[in-house]
Amino acid sequence: MYRFFLLFTALILSLPSFLIAGNKDQEKPFWVTVGKINITGNQITKNGIILREMEVKSGDSLTWSALQKKIVASRQNLLNRGLFNFVDIKPDLAGPRKVNLNISVVERWYIWPIPILAVTDRNLNVWWEQKKLSRIDYGVNLKVNNFRGRMEVLNLLLQNGYNKSFQIKWNTPYVNKRKTWGLGFWAGIVFNHETDYTTRDNKLLYFGEAHDFVKKHGFADLSFSYRPLYRKLNSFWLKWNHYTLSDSLLTLNPAYAYGQKNFSYLSFRYNFRLDYRDYAPYPLNGYYLEFDFEKTGLGILNKKVDEISTYISYDRYLHLKNRWYYAFNVSSKLVPNRYRPYFLERGLGYPPFTLRGYELYVINGMWTNIFRSNFKYELISKHVFQLPYIKSDTFGKIFYALYANIILDMGYVMDRRNPNTNPLTNKLIYGTGLGLDYVTYYDTVIRFEYTLNGQGQTHFFISLVAPI
Repeated sequence: MYRFFLLFTALILSLPSFLIAGNKDQEKPFWVTVGKINITGNQITKNGIILREMEVKSGDSLTWSALQKKIVASRQNLLNRGLFNFVDIKPDLAGPRKVNLNISVVERWYIWPIPILAVTDRNLNVWWEQKKLSRIDYGVNLKVNNFRGRMEVLNLLLQNGYNKSFQIKWNTPYVNKRKTWGLGFWAGIVFNHETDYTTRDNKLLYFGEAHDFVKKHGFADLSFSYRPLYRKLNSFWLKWNHYTLSDSLLTLNPAYAYGQKNFSYLSFRYNFRLDYRDYAPYPLNGYYLEFDFEKTGLGILNKKVDEISTYISYDRYLHLKNRWYYAFNVSSKLVPNRYRPYFLERGLGYPPFTLRGYELYVINGMWTNIFRSNFKYELISKHVFQLPYIKSDTFGKIFYALYANIILDMGYVMDRRNPNTNPLTNKLIYGTGLGLDYVTYYDTVIRFEYTLNGQGQTHFFISLVAPI
């Protein structure tokens, strides 16, 4: 009885402090209703575009913890649209159970007349082996993002040099009132003085004519997109292609095309994306799933063209502990056709199917499988600062971060058509190494990697996209 009395007395004496602590935890109401949603900083972007990405609407009633989660998700949605460098969403209590949301954004610069100075090879590392200045293209790529403030993209490309091209592209994400359907088109023509015509020892072999074009390619496609929710995107393309090839290409490789110098065909493509990444240009948490199906040749224009390809890819990003992160990608591409012309081959070595340590190789086949992984250590966490003498937040307010990586990649390409001339098929290949990633605003990622592949070859590579 005496012990019970002491316990009861201690409970009574501690009650005020318990209540005070409880009041601190209950500073925010358990259940709230969203009132006004105020937006600042959007000089160009329409309010409707921003509100479309908000996973909470005015008038919604939900718990305070649920609101916090939806604020985080909404901020990720806005950052991943590529419209803003910075997004801040703050709740503001406007009554006992009412909260207003204040959205502050820093818009990017949207008009980019980007000079074209590019090598004609698959990547800079391949070009660097020969360093031929004649294999350089130049021109201008005018890109207008967020055209009319509606997240539209307008792109005009004029290219001269070794290869010539003219292309125009336009895409709008929303054409209906509910903002679920999008529309786009892309058309152009490309003239090539030189092109690869086969692979040998898993290296591309090229043929070119200085005073004539060996390949001319005209194309046009109409696309539709359907995005009913925030993280799911369905895309559809109807494509038209026309090729004019030189006789020499068909002589050097009879399987280059369909035995025809001139041919046209239609194709259909479907793509599905499920995106739960925290920051798409350089994710640290979340996952990403993509599925793609393409039917090349629809029995119209040219009945010889009849190909199918499909692939699936899964990315996972994990925060392990403190400054340690881990990311991996598993991808598989299936091309079941017994015959597939060379000019349609896009196996390992072409994005998105790349393997660190094998950037200089092309490995085509009927079935491609890859596994890529990074153990990541955060050397410098995301740091935001204002550049001196630049008052505009569009360019003056920047962020940067630095990460060190341990790389482990592996892959397998099954090929029953040309296994004798391409020894890297039908065997497990792997690469490892060390990397350094510099991440900053405008989706800029600069990667420095030193790799060792399964053939004992070491390479140093520079890349401009996230490793996974």
